[in-house]
Amino acid sequence: FFPPFQDLNNYVYYSIGFSGTSASAPLVSGIAALMLSANPNLTYRDVQQILLLSARHIDRADPDVITNGAGLMVSHNLGFGVPDAGAAVTLALHWTNRPPVTSITVSNTTVAAIPDDGLRVLVSGANIPAIHTLPSTGVQADTPTAALPLVYVGLATNSIAINLTNKGALIERGTNNFSDKIAFAAQAGAAFAIVRNFATNSDPNSAPGGDQLIPMTTDFAPIPAVFIGYNDGVALENIFATNASATAQISLNSTSKVFTVTNTLLCEQVGLRVMTDHPLRGDIRITLVSPSGTRGVLQRFNADTNAGPTDWTYWSTHSFFESSAGYWTAYFSDEFAGNTGSVQFASLTILGTPITDTDHDGLDDNWEIAHFGTLSYGAKDDPDHDGYNNMREYLMGTDPLVPNPIVANLSPWNGTLARLSWTSSAGPNYTVLGGADVANLMTVTNFPGAFPEMEWFVPYTNAMQFFGVRSP
Repeated sequence: FFPPFQDLNNYVYYSIGFSGTSASAPLVSGIAALMLSANPNLTYRDVQQILLLSARHIDRADPDVITNGAGLMVSHNLGFGVPDAGAAVTLALHWTNRPPVTSITVSNTTVAAIPDDGLRVLVSGANIPAIHTLPSTGVQADTPTAALPLVYVGLATNSIAINLTNKGALIERGTNNFSDKIAFAAQAGAAFAIVRNFATNSDPNSAPGGDQLIPMTTDFAPIPAVFIGYNDGVALENIFATNASATAQISLNSTSKVFTVTNTLLCEQVGLRVMTDHPLRGDIRITLVSPSGTRGVLQRFNADTNAGPTDWTYWSTHSFFESSAGYWTAYFSDEFAGNTGSVQFASLTILGTPITDTDHDGLDDNWEIAHFGTLSYGAKDDPDHDGYNNMREYLMGTDPLVPNPIVANLSPWNGTLARLSWTSSAGPNYTVLGGADVANLMTVTNFPGAFPEMEWFVPYTNAMQFFGVRSP
């Protein structure tokens, strides 16, 4: 961008813009500075938690987004979302500093062998061996997929006309990228995808064909997918072409370590210290599942050729604001054949703040009794239907039984438009009022609600105008 538009260079996205951690670090640092200018008493933990609560996901195509036990949307691809500077500053103005952090550590010293080459395609029927695979970088079958019929769909270069609901897709490598192939299969209804190598490869600059296994980069692929060799793929195609009752599934064989936590903390960071004697740590997949069922991926299959992890602590924020009490389970898998090892030692460390929480929902019992007179509500519940669940209301210090008021703002957008924005929730409809007489505003338009904010653009003129927003 050239004068007078050179300032746009700082804001555009994709290949022509400022991107990566080089861009995100100063962006978030700037938001933190705004928060501290509004409330200089914030600690680093307060800043982090306000950023977390004010962020929102704008890419709903991310298949990795889950809702954790505290009702927060989180993803390995995009974290807790994009920080909202306005929401962060508003929270900072009214924030009460969090109590000091404490930690607990639970260890498991039982030696456990990690099953070698644990990621397989399992096919029903007698004398059919499990098929060797390599994983994708996207969604994985940490729990086995359903055992389903498998349909060969060729190269999957375009939308697939076959209805693949309650089926798996067998796809040929070539022409288009892996993510597109898997996305087309998912759009046709497939529950999982198996991509087979092509027979030969004449391109010296790409991975060979035949039975060579290659990992697939598919961070945003919406369904579990694995890569298999050409001959295994042909055998699969033949089995399912001649056997209508055959089924296939993707299964990951793992070993696990369980940690029993009796302390009731409101979780912040969770660390897993791991010692193994494995000679190739790039083969290892490590995940951690909280008592609420939230799975954090601590390490995935990669090209690291060093041994281990010999002694490393992995940290996760996926369970932020969940209750610590209950059973935490770490899973260890080996996703490539030829090297074996065992987990020698593992320990779980939880950083958080102590609360009285007999029902283990992450909400302090005293707060629940004071507002509801009962412990029957959960962290994800939203009894006042304002879009802020009980965990957010608890942290923000607001009343969970009284909807947050509508806060509206009108500001110039450009030379011809003004932007009216207001806080909103997904339940009610909103009516925009307008007119020259503030005492007699008339209905201008209506919108169905969306959380946490809505906007409407109006012609920007020199004439005196007033605007209002209301909901039933």
